[in-house]
Order: sequence, then structure tokens, then C-alpha cells
Amino acid sequence: MMKKASLMFALVFAVLLWLPPSTVAQTVVVDESRRRDSAAAEKSFREGNELMAERKYGEALTKYKEGLAVMPDDPALLYNGSTAALLVHDFASAVVMLRKLTLARPEDWQARAKLIQSYQALGDLKARDAERDVLFDLRRRGKGEDAANPEMSLSRQPFYCRERLRVNGREVMAFEHFELKGARALRYVFVVLDDTGRAEDFRISLGSYDLTNSMWASRNQEKAAQGGRLFHLDGYYKWGHATYGMYHPEPSYDEVRKTVVAILEGKQNPISSSTRPQPQTAEPKKP
Repeated sequence: MMKKASLMFALVFAVLLWLPPSTVAQTVVVDESRRRDSAAAEKSFREGNELMAERKYGEALTKYKEGLAVMPDDPALLYNGSTAALLVHDFASAVVMLRKLTLARPEDWQARAKLIQSYQALGDLKARDAERDVLFDLRRRGKGEDAANPEMSLSRQPFYCRERLRVNGREVMAFEHFELKGARALRYVFVVLDDTGRAEDFRISLGSYDLTNSMWASRNQEKAAQGGRLFHLDGYYKWGHATYGMYHPEPSYDEVRKTVVAILEGKQNPISSSTRPQPQTAEPKKP
């Protein structure tokens, strides 16, 4: 029994002798290096977020990139970095970050939406349409759910931001609805922001309303028999409403976008308009 125990001890001792003497030290060094990288990335992330809150998007992007230099696959740095890149129109950087993010998290629908925006800005319409197909497929299959924040789940979203653009000095956010729903169904909504860039000034939308379709079908029975719905492009302003075009069949996003740009550039006039009645101001009482 003693011989057997001695033999086992000898074997263990031989294995220990065989191990390179620096193995334990290397592990400690690697762990310490990772700890430093993690701390540096966290610092960059925190500082980037502070700069984003101050609307210093270029400086924030620099901070996020510093964090990604040591933690290149960190999802929070990738997402916030891509947002900052979009805001400073560095679309190439946004694509790099978002592609890495969607490879790691293929059901991240918000990253997909930002990829659509980025490819649109770069003029890569083939890649844009491919990402849009993936986004719509995720929604059809019930993917893109957010257990931590159910309200942000893809299934809860009636639309997504398809593009951010600047036209004639105006910031515009273009939204695409996933489905035509309700009596006043919408497909695209172009929200034109005010001078602060934070609130809506007016909007131009492509819709297909039940009442309009009913009236159109009764007057255009032959076209209505071909199927599909009538769509109309309308502007909704503080002063009233304007209609810029009627479409059958449904126009593509690029067709609608081209017309909206022309409207904002003052190159397209409405085919009809109506002014909203202004509230009457009571006359001051005589003393």
C-alpha cells in the first residue's frame, strides 16, 4: 500500500515538474491585463455616454472607439458607438460596428434598423434592402423580443426608423410602418423636425385611408378590380393640409422619398390643399 502511494506521489510530482514554471504567473498576468482592459473600456463607455448627453457626438464616438480598441466585441460599446457614428454621419464606421453587433446578436432588431439607415446613407441600396428583408422576417417569425423591456420588443413596434436625412437645412426622420392597419393606414411618415432638432414641425406621409379608397373604387371600378389599394401623399402642417399625389399601385420607398425631397426643396407643389380654421380671438372688453 505504501509502495502504491509513493508511486502515485512520484507521478504527480513528475507532472508538476514537467509544467512550465511560468504557467501560473502567465495566468495572473492575463487576468490582470483583462481587468485593466475592462476598466479602461468601462471608463470610455461612461465618458462617451456623458458626451452623448451633452450632444457632443463626435467626441463621444472617439471615446467609444477607445473602448472598442481594448474590448472590440463589447455590445454596449458597439451599439452606442454606432449611434454616435450615425449622428456625425460617419456611416462607414457605423456599418463596421453594426455588422459586428448583428453577427453576435442576429435578433437585435434595433441594430438592424440602424444598418438600414447606414446603408441608405452610403447609397448601398442592395445591402439596405437585404437588411430590411431580415428585419421584416424577424418580425414575422416573432423574433426580436426583449424580455427585460417588453415594450421594446419588435412585435410591439408598429414602425421603425428607416432613414435620417437632411434636406434644405431641415432634419428629417423617415419611418416605415410594418403593416397597413386601421381606417387611416400609413406606410411611410417623414417627420420634419423644428430648429431644435428635437420636436416635430410638420410631417409628410404616404397613407391609404378606407374612406378615400371607397370613393376611389366607386369611380374607378376597372382599376379597383385589378387589386391593390389607392395611396396618397399628404402634408400635415400647422396651417392645414396638402395632397401631393395619388398612387395606384403602391409606390416604392425610393419613389416616395424622391417626391418628399422635392417638396422640401420647394420643387413640388400640392395638387390640392386646405387651410385649418384659425381660432377666433375674443375682443377685449371696454373698460
